[in-house]
Amino acid sequence: CGRRGGGRIFSVHDYVCFEDPMTLVALLSPDRAVGPLVDGALGADCAVQPVPSWGRLLATVRQRPVTGVVVDSGSLGTLGSRRAVHLVQEGLAARFPSVWTVLVARPEVDPLTLFHLGQRSIRSLVLVPGEALSARLQPAVRKAFGWSTEALVTRAFSPYLPGRITTLLRLALRGAQLGWKAEDVAQAVGRSRPHLSVGLRAWGLPSLGHLLLWARLFHAGRWLTDPGRSGESVARQLGYADGAGFRRALRNYLGLTPTELRARGGLREVVARFASRTGVGQERWGDGPTVEPSSSPPELVLVR
Repeated sequence: CGRRGGGRIFSVHDYVCFEDPMTLVALLSPDRAVGPLVDGALGADCAVQPVPSWGRLLATVRQRPVTGVVVDSGSLGTLGSRRAVHLVQEGLAARFPSVWTVLVARPEVDPLTLFHLGQRSIRSLVLVPGEALSARLQPAVRKAFGWSTEALVTRAFSPYLPGRITTLLRLALRGAQLGWKAEDVAQAVGRSRPHLSVGLRAWGLPSLGHLLLWARLFHAGRWLTDPGRSGESVARQLGYADGAGFRRALRNYLGLTPTELRARGGLREVVARFASRTGVGQERWGDGPTVEPSSSPPELVLVR
């Protein structure tokens, strides 16, 4: 058992199992007591970034590698239902459809607001007493995490790979958001970089270093389809020093510009190119079918 980059990693033979999701989550709540509850619900492997306002929330999602957001209805203040729905649905979900959302509804929230949010594809309504919020937030967040790029790409290729290789792919997807290099992944697994690369190549996959670059491209493909992001902001989120380096990686690996990748479907196109290049899942993904929804419907936690 070991820790790397804040993540708890348990090695069992050739497998690596992750106890908690490792991600960056933005939190918007006027109640200081909510922060520790959300942090506890997410687990020690998640970084929670509190933000003071809706404007700051949108800027954080646009500028940082945020996987999801938790929004407290208390942040809606005295806004009417139309304005509240506009902020949640049009300001956040429409501009950043790749980001999953968990909504915490306080007793004083306007029922009309909940009705309108329900009309916009709230996937589940969880009724919980206030003291049980931390316990009920965790399953809601874990369910929402299933809409993340990491989860979508892992599900796309896991049927064609053994568990230990699937785990390396998933770890590369996480490491791409944390700025990891191949040596960091190798250290986390407790194996040498050459050893892992040999194992990856045996299944038609690229070396560990190139797999990390592909992991960046998976995230880039997903984020580039968000209307609220630009190619420059995606480059910064993935740790590129400038947009030129990001565009060069897209050109070398995909033969596309950011604009062309967005037009071809983003993540869908990257998955298709990866399957075609490696042969893994090519019969299913080689033609580029949809692997992700157009948006990540919010989860709703209602506190009474």
